[in-house]
Amino acid sequence: KQIHDGSLSNVNGTPIDVLIFDYKGDYIKDDFIGATNATVYHPYHLPYNPLSLYRGIQLKPLLPLHTASTIKETIANAFNLGIKQQQLLNDLIIEAYSQAGIYKADMATWGLVPPTLNNVYERLMDREDVKEDSLYAALKQIYDFEIFSPNSENTKSLYEMIQGVTVVNLAGYDPSVQNLIVGITLDTFYSQMSTKGHSTIQGDYRELTKMILVDEADNFLSQNFSSLKKIM
Repeated sequence: KQIHDGSLSNVNGTPIDVLIFDYKGDYIKDDFIGATNATVYHPYHLPYNPLSLYRGIQLKPLLPLHTASTIKETIANAFNLGIKQQQLLNDLIIEAYSQAGIYKADMATWGLVPPTLNNVYERLMDREDVKEDSLYAALKQIYDFEIFSPNSENTKSLYEMIQGVTVVNLAGYDPSVQNLIVGITLDTFYSQMSTKGHSTIQGDYRELTKMILVDEADNFLSQNFSSLKKIM
């Protein structure tokens, strides 16, 4: 609350947006929400799309390919996917982009409405040789739990979603679902953080734009999210 209230003292007076992963429901209480004007999201139809293409100051060639690779690694880590499954997942994501008219080498197409992870699952189910393996289980869990909004037109980039104090309430969800949400969100955060470019430095002070607050950090750190280490 003090950081939220003290944003005027930030370099450029930039508001400080805070993303909170809440494992126990500590940050969804009325007094905290009232004090910080927080927005609370539940892991159902989250309004950001991990496959959205975020273009910041620094241009990243082949952006759809980088985005696909990042999501592939997270899902692979959460569900222990093998090399062939990882490659298939990567191919499915690129196919979903192509189906949406988005091509990795054609920057003019990157502004089109991107596919969702539901579309990736549908691409898998369209194949003749579908195996009920760990890749199938991973995509089906995302699809069945409807973690992310299935309608891409109703979504935004993660950086656009994190405005002010933003809480993702993970309390009561299965650990594998929690890990998947946190892993994908951190990957997306790091990717968009890198794309956005450098924050302002004035003398000894550096502008803060977005922060991540982790509840139950020991549980969180034990999962060895590579994206968390990159962010830190």
